[in-house]
Amino acid sequence: MQWLSFQRWFLLVVLLMCGITGAVKAQQKDVASHLSLEHREVVQQWLASSKLALRVATIADNSNKEGLAITRKERGKGYHPYYAVGDFNGDRKQDFAIALINERKRKAPFAIAIFNGPISKNSLPAYFEEGWDLSDGGLMGDKTGIMAGVFESDDCVIFRKSGKKYVVKDCLEG
Repeated sequence: MQWLSFQRWFLLVVLLMCGITGAVKAQQKDVASHLSLEHREVVQQWLASSKLALRVATIADNSNKEGLAITRKERGKGYHPYYAVGDFNGDRKQDFAIALINERKRKAPFAIAIFNGPISKNSLPAYFEEGWDLSDGGLMGDKTGIMAGVFESDDCVIFRKSGKKYVVKDCLEG
């Protein structure tokens, strides 16, 4: 009788471990699946060459599930809070912005990188800065720039192209 209990317990542990391992592998595989193939290659190449301790931010890094759901209703189900694509600098070439995570930091672990087009495998970001907290918000881009901040609030900044650099302005400044 005790042997049967041990077998059930052992089977339960094995099933749990398989489920956890499968979930971890699925999450690792999904780490950059929201990026286009071209953008994924650019980011992977840049991170490998820069030796920065960063990874691509995922939906799991967002703690504001309600705000994300509302934003997806407004912007479409395909909206990803940590990836924006558009012509941010007005040169008629596709640019993209991505949020990354520094797992060594507990406070403000996000970094933002903006890549201007045309994109090549060895592209470097036109803007990069660590120390952001996007846990309850994300990125949204259009032809006027990239907005980063909390969903459904005025607590945000806008990255706008100014010369060869991006400047960061409070959303309320315009």
